[in-house]
Amino acid sequence: MNIATIFGIIAGIVILCTATFFATDSVAVFINLPGLAIVLGGTVAATFICYPLKEVMRVFGLFMTAFTAEELPIANYIKVLVQISKEAASKGDDYLEKSLKKIDNEFLRDGLQMLVDGYDKEELREIFDNRIQQYHAQETYAAGIYRTMAALSPAFGIIGTLIGLIAMMQGMGDDITRVGPGMATALTTTLYGVLFANLFYLPIANKVERRVEERTILMCVFRDGILHIKDKTPAAIITDKLKGYLPPRKWSSIEAR
Repeated sequence: MNIATIFGIIAGIVILCTATFFATDSVAVFINLPGLAIVLGGTVAATFICYPLKEVMRVFGLFMTAFTAEELPIANYIKVLVQISKEAASKGDDYLEKSLKKIDNEFLRDGLQMLVDGYDKEELREIFDNRIQQYHAQETYAAGIYRTMAALSPAFGIIGTLIGLIAMMQGMGDDITRVGPGMATALTTTLYGVLFANLFYLPIANKVERRVEERTILMCVFRDGILHIKDKTPAAIITDKLKGYLPPRKWSSIEAR
């Protein structure tokens, strides 16, 4: 569970509610259910127009990605690859085949299976590079849907405000005292649009994109590690090469020998 994301959302809501409470004598003026429906409904509807149905439905599932663990255990997987290389060098391919059941990551398990099946190095590299490229492109595309929603939300907020202003002026007549309350209610829709864009859609897009980059790096680690195992590269050299995918502050967590 990503505590930072949960804390950020809760803190943002609490701060906004507190500021709203002290900024006005009537908090009820900020409650505008028709305006909320215009912003949310219009944003979702326009998103379905922009993208295929399956992509939009899948991207809603990525919402939970923002609440997953902060970082992938790349250092731990490097240690696993180094250990596999040591065992494979001493016990041969039989060890690799037996170790497949213990591998929890599908990409790594498939790569080791191809290694056991006798794929040559160029075939392995081509398959890995294609899978990594396709994964990165598809998941980055999915994150882009949230950025589209962030761009659409304020626009529908303005549309809702215009609808509110038109309705206010039509029903105002000669009663000038209705201008202030009516305009205040109309402007809440713009507030909703900007709020959803900057508190939810954009942060989620950034979180998802970061997860995609982390998983892409992990897949590159698997690719290089398996290719090194194929070449029977010494474990110490594999460690030093794979450490390059980690920030320097984490190098000390991996022993070269």
